[in-house]
Amino acid sequence: MFDLDDTPAYAGQTSNLRNRLRQHFVRQDSSVSSYGRLDPWDIATVAWWITDQTDRAEQKLLADFEPYLNFADGNNITVQIDTIDTGTPNGTFALMSKDEQSFRRQPYNRVKQKIEHINRMVDKIKYANHSDDTRRTLYEHKRILEQNLEEFLGVEESDN
Repeated sequence: MFDLDDTPAYAGQTSNLRNRLRQHFVRQDSSVSSYGRLDPWDIATVAWWITDQTDRAEQKLLADFEPYLNFADGNNITVQIDTIDTGTPNGTFALMSKDEQSFRRQPYNRVKQKIEHINRMVDKIKYANHSDDTRRTLYEHKRILEQNLEEFLGVEESDN
């Protein structure tokens, strides 16, 4: 999954892409969505690769793309398996129209949405005591908010 800036945001595997995307974006009942790790508003594009070696392919995608919402296990393993060509997905599609992408890319809209997402995450962490990865994700969303604020305000943090 790629965000509004076409930056790799999240990677995972599934045997049924349509159902998995419904879980993430419609029902928002996948663990990665319901805990706030994935902010569905940020995701613009999905790419997929077809393979029989899903575990190895997933590791290759994680190693090559380093999506910011997937946390490395600390091993920093370089995957040298040619299960898939990460430069050539079997398919890609936009999750929204170009007009909607343009709307979501506007700095004001990005800041407001990210603040709302962080607010929901803070509540979930406080009341449901989520995992360390969920807590770490809050810092990733804070980093994104800071970038969005810099763009919205037209200043860099160091200019303050």
